[in-house]
Amino acid sequence: MLLKVKGYDLKVEYIPGKKQLLADTLSRAGIEETPKQEEEEEFQVNTIDKMSVSKPKYTEFQQKTANELNELYSVILTGWPDSKEEVPHNVRPFWNVRDKLVVLDGIVYRGMRIVVPQTMRASMLDVIHNTHLGVVKSKQRAGETLYWPGMSAQIEDKIANCSICQAYATAQPKEPMIATKPPDLPWMQVASDIFYFEGHNYILTVDYYSKYIEVTKLTDVTTSQTIEALKAHFAAHGIPEKLITDNGTQYSSSQFTQFAKEYGFEHVTSSPRYPSSNGEAEAAVNTVKRMWTKCKDKQLALLNYRATPLPGIELSPSQLLMSRRLRTTLPTARNL
Repeated sequence: MLLKVKGYDLKVEYIPGKKQLLADTLSRAGIEETPKQEEEEEFQVNTIDKMSVSKPKYTEFQQKTANELNELYSVILTGWPDSKEEVPHNVRPFWNVRDKLVVLDGIVYRGMRIVVPQTMRASMLDVIHNTHLGVVKSKQRAGETLYWPGMSAQIEDKIANCSICQAYATAQPKEPMIATKPPDLPWMQVASDIFYFEGHNYILTVDYYSKYIEVTKLTDVTTSQTIEALKAHFAAHGIPEKLITDNGTQYSSSQFTQFAKEYGFEHVTSSPRYPSSNGEAEAAVNTVKRMWTKCKDKQLALLNYRATPLPGIELSPSQLLMSRRLRTTLPTARNL
């Protein structure tokens, strides 16, 4: 400091503060201020972390997006014009959803849904309908993960022209459900039934809360086999508080009564004169038989059923039971 002022001839003079026009900041003690507490705001940020799909399929999406959706890709990155007439003709079908379109790693998304390039749409329709779900469930399943203009109408056409679906739709009318009070929690109350399909016996367990279905093939229909299958279902999802069955010999035996006592669940049977009072299990059996009649891959049919949103709920059985989406043959945004 002394070196810096050495070249100046300074004269120090005291002036009382009351005679100063401007207050001398350096001679005044600063006022302590209480720091203001800034309110924290919470923001919900939805991000996409690529797709839950095989690497070859991911590469195919990237390549075909670059070849077929390049103009859309460019408009999204550079910004949409003020009027629809200013965008290329093949981009105009996306005008109404333009605010929801984003690009990531060479792929276009509408929100969390993947925008499917033109030449991949036919194969995606095949995947959507590979287990021959109905129109409503097919739309719900596709609508969670995929998007392209006119997709819903094309799904309707696909099912309308499916000979398997149309043949079975006329031969298998829906049976009315018997209304029951829903339980408070998943897997709290389940129903079970044994059914025969294409030369084999199967045991089914369905959750009243989530409609999640488990099916196991039986080598025979003894009580011992029935108990072992139910133990496997319970090992996967827990022991329910209540199990509802019909009065079949497998369920009405003393051995089954002992099993219920050991595992600590209440066993309720339907009326012998009205076995259809086990309506939840019977409805689930009909659902499984319809799926398996139209789809030869039984496990894939069950997987797609468990991953498809239920009508009026918009959540799938797997989401209701396990709070997660199952990975299926449909490509899905990983963070969905």
